Amino acid sequence: MMDSPELIILDVGHGNCAVVRDTDGVIVIDCPLGISLIETLECRSITEILHILISHSDADHIAGIINLLSNEDIKIHNVHLNPDSIKKSNIWLDLRIALKDARQRFGTKISSELTTTKTEQFNIGSVNIEVLAPTPELILGGAGGTDLQKRRLNSNSISAVIGIVHNSHRVAILAADIDTVGFDNLIQEEKNLSADILVFPHHGGRPGSGNSKTFAQQLCSLIEPKLIIFSIDRNHFNNPRTEIIEGVLSSVANAHILCTQLSRQCAASLPSSEPTHLNVLPAKGRISKSCCGGTISIKIDGIKTNYESGIASHKEFIDKHVNTPICRKSLPINKPV
Repeated sequence: MMDSPELIILDVGHGNCAVVRDTDGVIVIDCPLGISLIETLECRSITEILHILISHSDADHIAGIINLLSNEDIKIHNVHLNPDSIKKSNIWLDLRIALKDARQRFGTKISSELTTTKTEQFNIGSVNIEVLAPTPELILGGAGGTDLQKRRLNSNSISAVIGIVHNSHRVAILAADIDTVGFDNLIQEEKNLSADILVFPHHGGRPGSGNSKTFAQQLCSLIEPKLIIFSIDRNHFNNPRTEIIEGVLSSVANAHILCTQLSRQCAASLPSSEPTHLNVLPAKGRISKSCCGGTISIKIDGIKTNYESGIASHKEFIDKHVNTPICRKSLPINKPV
């Protein structure tokens, strides 16, 4: 019997992946390449997944599901994703082939719609899963098409944005790679976006067209998160971008910013000591000592959800080991003597 529901945000390097557990099942949100997800499932003794939700068709969100679907030790009941007619990658084709195989061999059910109409269909125990975006009308335009204002859509524009709700309180929003066009469509549809935790879109990279700082300001002003997570790889793309962090801090100055791995902007070299601040869950950057926050485990308890202990150890790690933390660039830094 579980003590309380759990939300796990995995350190997978450049990509996104989350696991939500409650008494009635497990939901996995996005499946990037690598072994972090499989190892996390093993660590939590999970052998059955009720739903896999794929936010969009980019490789850093889908590449890992192919091996997961063929793993005979893990039963996957349902996979939900939206079509993407412009995606021509081999991984997207391989995924479609793997989905067909799983449907025929294991009875996995495939749904080619993950829109706002699916809200309340993924509830597990006391945890409710919201699909905040995209709307059915946006998906009818599809990647390569346009929205109702005739703006061009791409894979990021139609990213599924997922809300995690417990006891009528939205604990977290997982924003995938939503861009400025997708975000504008989201706020036209959903007026209340408040949440305690935000997994920031697109790993803190450019959100498509428009000003990156303004995008971060608007997003954080609406959500008002207390904890903001950037899922990054130290060796890819130099994320999160400085102007994104500036936008975040100008909007929610007291929010705690946590990157899964240690950005090169924050530390040119890696710490030599062992990462004792990390929890026991698998994290891609653990062996190389490139974790910053690593994998995050949050016990869900509605408005009383508590993640302060993890924040405290992360703050201590930054104080001791990070020379130029961009998450504190506008704040005073008191280094230990």
